[in-house]
Amino acid sequence: MARAVARRDRDAFVERTAFGLRLVGLLTFPAAFAFLVMSRPIIGALLQHGEFSASATITTSRALAGLSLGLIGYSIYLFALRGFYAHQDTRTPFLINLVQNVLNIILAFALVRTYGVLGLGVAFAVSYIIGAVVALYVLRIKVHTFPVVDVLVSLARMLAAAAVMGAVLWLALKPVGDNNGFGAVLKISVGIVIGTLVYLGALTLLRVPEVNGLRSASQRLISNRNSAGQQD
Repeated sequence: MARAVARRDRDAFVERTAFGLRLVGLLTFPAAFAFLVMSRPIIGALLQHGEFSASATITTSRALAGLSLGLIGYSIYLFALRGFYAHQDTRTPFLINLVQNVLNIILAFALVRTYGVLGLGVAFAVSYIIGAVVALYVLRIKVHTFPVVDVLVSLARMLAAAAVMGAVLWLALKPVGDNNGFGAVLKISVGIVIGTLVYLGALTLLRVPEVNGLRSASQRLISNRNSAGQQD
């Protein structure tokens, strides 16, 4: 991105920025919903040992669930700010950060009394989602050819696919395993397999073009491994 700006190649900057935003969404959105749905078994498998009790697992998993939603906006927000840094513009990101932080503080005070640590996570999530949208539209003002609407539509489709994945996981994992020990590991493992298949299927149904690139990369990886195995 910075090299494209240095060469004054606006088309290359727009192409790389838009592709980067879509790639970030493609990978982080399903991760966010996976953390949301599987927060209990994840914390149980990692931390519920010794003095770390089941009640501590519940409290910590609620924080993870809230913060996982923040990953959606946070990832897009940070990448969008890179567009300004590529232009050596630090003033605009500072102002956007200022607005986002003020909004985060207001929402945190409003939600923490009712929802506790989950409220802090939700405040984090909402403020970064709003900040990401603001950053993208301000970037559109700075670079008039930046396709903000197209990017947001693509991200919305990925978000819908990830939400479908999350709903299916929530239903499918209820009878599987447990929330601590080996049962938690089993639940997480099954969730990864089901989530991957459902997410790819939802992306295909929603006609998200980036899924073709993801499939091609997976096929190349499998092909390279097979070739390496044959050589051995």
